[in-house]
Amino acid sequence: MLENYKKQIGYYWLRKKMIRTLDESNFNHFITDASDYLIILPSNEIDFSNSFDVAKYFSIHKKNVTLFVPDLKRNMIKLTSNYQIIDYNINDVSKLGLPNKKYISELNQHSFDVLIDLEREENIFISAITGLVKAKFKVGYKKNELNNLYNFQVINSKLNSEISYRNLLTSLKMF
Repeated sequence: MLENYKKQIGYYWLRKKMIRTLDESNFNHFITDASDYLIILPSNEIDFSNSFDVAKYFSIHKKNVTLFVPDLKRNMIKLTSNYQIIDYNINDVSKLGLPNKKYISELNQHSFDVLIDLEREENIFISAITGLVKAKFKVGYKKNELNNLYNFQVINSKLNSEISYRNLLTSLKMF
């Protein structure tokens, strides 16, 4: 019960302090013209392994891809891949489930053209990261708690992450 209150306080703080209204942007070629991508990989094991097709797509097209992953899953990423990695661990999370101030200052050193959040489940830490990262365009799955995180939202197919990621990639290829 205490955890639920912490989560509610965290989402309240996130809504009030960190989430800005995103500009209505021109989506013409926003994927093809971008060069720097941050891809937030999901924490769920099955979703994590299914999400690599999205990262591979951008890597194949000679884009600079940075993966945001838990430090425990860092070793699951193939060393032959040409990805930069930003990782996080339990010490980077505050008591409310939000990123701590030190981690926020480290994160603010980076900026990206496009952020793609592949976390399909509600996660206050990932939502906060999405809100904090400097990116021109933010793409992700519709969340119940926060509606204004993304410029481009996709409806989540709860049943199968592989299909969900394939649909997301197909949608992004149009741009």
